[in-house]
Parts: sequence; structure tokens; C-alpha cells
Amino acid sequence: MLILASESPRRRELLGSLGIPFETESAAVGELTTLPDPQEVPLRNAERKAGAVAARHPRDLVLGADTVVLAEGRVIGKPRDLADALAILLSLSGITHQVITGIALIREEDRLRRSWSEITRVTFKPFGRKEAERYLSLVSVLDKAGAYAIQEHGDILVDHIDGSLENVIGLPLVRLQKELRGIGGRRENLFST
Repeated sequence: MLILASESPRRRELLGSLGIPFETESAAVGELTTLPDPQEVPLRNAERKAGAVAARHPRDLVLGADTVVLAEGRVIGKPRDLADALAILLSLSGITHQVITGIALIREEDRLRRSWSEITRVTFKPFGRKEAERYLSLVSVLDKAGAYAIQEHGDILVDHIDGSLENVIGLPLVRLQKELRGIGGRRENLFST
């Protein structure tokens, strides 16, 4: 059985698109916000989430994921409130930032551990307070790293992306599918096809 260590509706939808049966369970672990190398933050968080759930389900394969925005050397997580969301969006106006998703696959029973990060570069259009406030009136962002959801009215903010769109939404599907096929081929058939 595959367990997604997340209650994110976006990740559930993306994983569901692969046609793999899975269950979800909250990891309920505190997330790191800083490390000496900020690019390591989402990977370490993904490993912590997967590890917490895998400890409770040692025979199951557990998928942990964490996504952060990295802009000008600083990690931008989820906004504290709408004022913080507005400040975050305005700080990203007209610049290119990185969306980094860390992924961890853990199965305790056979000590299986796979983890990696995927980076997508997102360039925002230059915009002002009016456009940012309009965006925030249309999209609930308090649970989203970087205070935006590219799949919801992203055209208001985004000029272009370089990399995986699914990664920006929260789960890099191409690499994930490849890894799951490799794991499934050795022990169980995760895919129905």
C-alpha cells in the first residue's frame, strides 16, 4: 500500500492522476524553515513527514513531500495572514524565483529510502499592489508556499515557468512515476497498467 503523508488536496489530486491506489495520513511534524543551505529545507521536511508516517506503518511505502519558494536566497513558506501574503507577492513581482519540492519515499520494513528535490523556475510579471490585491481576492493562499497557486488565476501573476508545472503545484509527477515504477517492479505492482 502507498501512503501519502500529506492532507494537501493538490497533492492528492496529482497523485490520483497516476492511477495508483493510495491512502493519506497526516504526518503531524513540525516543519523546518531554515537550514544553512536553504535548498535543503523541502527535502528534509519531506523526509521528516515520510519518516513519521512510515514509523507507524513499517510495511507500507510512504510518500512525503514539501514545497517551498526560494527567492533571492531566502525561503518563503506559507503566509501568516493576508497582509503577509500581499507583502510576499509584491516582493516576487518582476523577478524569477525557484519552487523546490522535496520528495521522500520510505518503507521501514526493507529499509527502502529514496529522496530527491525538483526545481522549477517561475518568473512573475511586474505588477503592483492593485494586481496583487485582486489576485488575493480570487485565491485562498494562506496554505500555499509563496502565497500563490499557479493553477488558480496564475495568469495574473506569472509570466513564464522553466520546468515542471506539477512541481509548482506540489508534486513532480514525471520523476515520481519513474521512481514508483522502479519500486513497484521489485516488490508489488503499484500501477494497474
